[in-house]
Amino acid sequence: MKKAILLAVAALFCLTAFSQTRKELYDSLAKSFKDKDTVQREKIIADWERLYPKDAELYSVYANLYLSKAMKEVVIMSKEKPEDEEYFVAKDSLGNEIYMYSTVDYDSGMLQKSLSTLEEGIAKFPDRLDFRFGLASVLYDTDNYREMVNVLCNTVERSGANGNKWLWTLDENVDDGKGEMMETLQGYFNELFNEIGDKALAETLVNKVLQFYPKDIVFLNDKAIFAYDRGDLDGALKEFLNIHVMAPNDAVVINNIAYLYEKKKDKANALKYYRLLEKTDDENYVRLAKKAIAELEK
Repeated sequence: MKKAILLAVAALFCLTAFSQTRKELYDSLAKSFKDKDTVQREKIIADWERLYPKDAELYSVYANLYLSKAMKEVVIMSKEKPEDEEYFVAKDSLGNEIYMYSTVDYDSGMLQKSLSTLEEGIAKFPDRLDFRFGLASVLYDTDNYREMVNVLCNTVERSGANGNKWLWTLDENVDDGKGEMMETLQGYFNELFNEIGDKALAETLVNKVLQFYPKDIVFLNDKAIFAYDRGDLDGALKEFLNIHVMAPNDAVVINNIAYLYEKKKDKANALKYYRLLEKTDDENYVRLAKKAIAELEK
């Protein structure tokens, strides 16, 4: 009788181990990464592959595993103060200040395995948006900006084929597929244009988006910014005026038009659009308009 009971208990434990849902495995794996528990992490991945051998999520799981193995924290000591890093200050034997900070270095082999795994996942499951943005994120973090833009442009092209019906972690549907994609793409545009300063790559991204979404106000605004950045005030103004016809209440566009007329010394039109800006619902732009009007009317 005792033996029978023990067998029943063992069977129960076995059933429990083999009935883990993908969500339970995902949560356990996330915890193992957070706790830096490599032993538990390897066990969960082995269980996942045994229970769900054809699961799309395994591409994400292994990509993250390889990336975690690729990342190495390196301590840097320098006489020059770092611009974008938190640092500690020490002094050498001569009393000179030494700046100490940590940065991340990557093992090239493991990094490539992570990238290749995501690329394979995208090829097999092309509508997993998290795979695409995950790949773009790793490329961004490792300064591979051209490859990153290629991934983003390919994502835009895929959006035309799937009608923005994207999937995310655990194959969940993305509620607003187009909105989620566009917001992320705009974030990368801002990084390329403002932080990295690679305006050619930024323009490549904008042109690709407008090829598929020619009436997107945000990216049309980005296109006009390129004209302004080149010193082509007339060209930028023409672009913004066209956008204004499409979106007459967009405060950003109205402000840009007013500002460009002001730069062109066209006081009458500058006042016209600042007064229009003053009537919008955006409190920040209303304050800006009032200040600009007061300056122009002096």
